[in-house]
Amino acid sequence: VDGGSTDGTSEILQEHSAVTWIERPFDTHTLQKNFAISQASCDWVLVLDSDELMANSFIESAQKLISSKWHRWYKLPRYWLVSESPAEYVHADALYPDYQLRLFRNLPFFRYDSSKHVHHRFPRKGRGRGKKLTNCHIIHLDFLLTDRIKREAKVKQYDNAEPQSRRTNRMYLWENLDHEIRPCSESWKPGSTP
Repeated sequence: VDGGSTDGTSEILQEHSAVTWIERPFDTHTLQKNFAISQASCDWVLVLDSDELMANSFIESAQKLISSKWHRWYKLPRYWLVSESPAEYVHADALYPDYQLRLFRNLPFFRYDSSKHVHHRFPRKGRGRGKKLTNCHIIHLDFLLTDRIKREAKVKQYDNAEPQSRRTNRMYLWENLDHEIRPCSESWKPGSTP
């Protein structure tokens, strides 16, 4: 579901026969994602942002994960990369492990709370059985793709949209956090960085 991108995404993705391309004017992250989820006709849904990739361990484990008869959802840890070669991430309380519930059964329950416009989550009550994974990382590229000035502007925009999340919004300014830079233990398809 595209909200009006101008970076060539539509031309690239529309070349792939497995892609269903839907245009919808962007209003909020939450409503855009909920609309996209509602369009899915599969048994399971994986939600990724445009600056994220899945580690190879997820690709290798995906079939087993979605074959579960017991689980309705999975939370995946997310690496916030600061370098690609060598692959290193920011290890800080706000950023790692940054578990994200992104793989879930395609059930009407799994819609994001529409009162949150930026840092959206599914309701806790009623999720059913799920699991936090320790591998199968999401590779987050925001710090590689966005310089400090743009991230400061993003924090300001997020603060205005969701003032109650000011503390969470600060994670984009990782340089200000008590942190370490550590090597990634996961790999992903070479050259897959946008």
